[in-house]
Amino acid sequence: MPAIAPLEPPSFVQALHLEKLPAADERYMSTFPALSYDYAPGQPLSTSRSYGGHAFAQAIWAASLGIRDSGLRIHEANGYWTVAGYANRPFIYEVKTLSLTRSFALREVIARQPTTPSDECPFPKSDGDKELGPVAFALTCSFKQRETGPGYWLHFNGKKYGDILQKDPNSHPQHVYFNGPNGAASIKLADFPSIDIRTPDLQAYTAQNPGTAHRRLHVYRASEQLDLDPNLMAGLHAYVSDRAGLSVLLHAFGTSDLGISGSLSHKIIFHVSPEEMVLSEKSWFVQEMSSSRGGEGRGVIDSRIWSPSGELVVTTIQDALFRQPKAKLV
Repeated sequence: MPAIAPLEPPSFVQALHLEKLPAADERYMSTFPALSYDYAPGQPLSTSRSYGGHAFAQAIWAASLGIRDSGLRIHEANGYWTVAGYANRPFIYEVKTLSLTRSFALREVIARQPTTPSDECPFPKSDGDKELGPVAFALTCSFKQRETGPGYWLHFNGKKYGDILQKDPNSHPQHVYFNGPNGAASIKLADFPSIDIRTPDLQAYTAQNPGTAHRRLHVYRASEQLDLDPNLMAGLHAYVSDRAGLSVLLHAFGTSDLGISGSLSHKIIFHVSPEEMVLSEKSWFVQEMSSSRGGEGRGVIDSRIWSPSGELVVTTIQDALFRQPKAKLV
């Protein structure tokens, strides 16, 4: 019998929980499934690909566990997807240190999945003994000491979007739908654990700003009180940063079909310590997404995450597979 998603959706802490596996080195196993587009509580877990932001954020969390007592904070992470991940089985993370000093650490994380799906959810620890498939995701990330000093930055200019960001964020759509492949029914993006994320309607702005001037906005906050380890809080922003990025390519380059698509790599830079970007139920962060380049079967997705006070706290850049299907010969 296939594994069934829990009736109660997991919290963010549960979703990213890692079980330490017995080994001389650092090995961890996820216990809750990565989201898939058709994820639904009480239903069989999907055999289709899972949400890439889950592995990205969870790998950052795994990398931080072995140095929790050091006081170091995540600074930068570079992730690479090599094969599609699946929601119906856990990720197994293997962590090793590349360099470690009192003020800086460089760590590497390799993620693989069992070759067979799980029969239970949450995933039992025995899944960690199964035969593993090829590397599905690889991450290198750096941690550094917190530092103080003056900051130099440009503040977020929300006025260019008219009054859209002056509205009550709760008025923006919470649910997002995309056209299914080959004329299939629309696909609803799964809700995020412990995160209230909304998508302001920028149709009017997009009509006046096509191509690389196109923008997509997300506004998000905590949907419940969160008391997270600082590096896990940073992981939460990494988790959000991967949402619906491929849709930017659709609008930026004027196409209705993504064809064969998926993230190839994702780089994230945290400009401030995680303590400076804590999510609460009272204030909203803004993610601003765009694309500066498409071609040769790939597209770039740039994004900036702004704090509720308008400070730039995170920058990301993704390189995505964006291969249009070739026309059939008559």
